[in-house]
Amino acid sequence: MKKFTWGTGIFLFLVLFLAGSAVFIIFASRQTVNLVHKDYYEKGVDYSEEIKVKERSKEFLNALDIQTTNESLLVNIAPEVAAKIDSGSMYLYRPSDSKEDITLTLEEPTSQVSFRKSELKNGRYILKFTWYNKGVKYQIQRPVNVQ
Repeated sequence: MKKFTWGTGIFLFLVLFLAGSAVFIIFASRQTVNLVHKDYYEKGVDYSEEIKVKERSKEFLNALDIQTTNESLLVNIAPEVAAKIDSGSMYLYRPSDSKEDITLTLEEPTSQVSFRKSELKNGRYILKFTWYNKGVKYQIQRPVNVQ
């Protein structure tokens, strides 16, 4: 019987360490990465403009009324805001899975927008309503839970 020497111990330690590292690298490379934004740098550069848009939009925070029915998610826009929309968009952002995000473009003034529940998964969304009035940008964000 051969004696267990310190050289054998070091060799076994290195083999186990490298095998563990390889398993971790394979595990980490198979994980999906969901980023909030694909263009973080551009968002950071425009952050001061985003602050101005939020300040400008504070007076319209109660302009949205969100209702859920069996078939759809209805977003009612206050008439005084709906009349001033030159163009805009509604963006349903799902923090847990960016593949489930939905964007609707508003080409004309409208007071109601609906999202079909068949397109939505149950869970938390963030509704971002962005619109322009005479070239000035406004934006409202609201959390939405879909059941």
